[in-house]
Amino acid sequence: MTVLPLERMGSNWKSLVIVGVSLLLLNCHRSGSQMNGTVSAHSLAAEYERSGAEVRSRYDGTEITIRGYAELPAVMPVPGADQGSVLLEDKGLKSDRRVVCWFSTEQSETFSKIQGEQYITVRGVFNGEAGPDLKFCKLVGVE
Repeated sequence: MTVLPLERMGSNWKSLVIVGVSLLLLNCHRSGSQMNGTVSAHSLAAEYERSGAEVRSRYDGTEITIRGYAELPAVMPVPGADQGSVLLEDKGLKSDRRVVCWFSTEQSETFSKIQGEQYITVRGVFNGEAGPDLKFCKLVGVE
């Protein structure tokens, strides 16, 4: 293999390096990277209300852990549906915005433990297209 000095490669090498590094960083951020720590459902929903674009740029496609109050039991998938959901908020702080956690039918048995009026912790992939939603949720804990 012949290695050419950078001077002989012309000026395009700098652009190629910048594009390559940018793609690498973008891929690391978007491809299922996981945020450390737990985010409260209320603070995530409030942040999304202030600036959905900012929250999406930070979290879209990222697996995050959310803790929130499930006032109601989880909604199990109906026959023929492939997802159920649970709404997360903060007890006593009513807001129009809640975090929606979507789970698969395979997770239904675990999510059936949510009977309402409980704090729960879930982990899922953030998708902010329609609001502060988590897809592919897994139940981490019920308090």
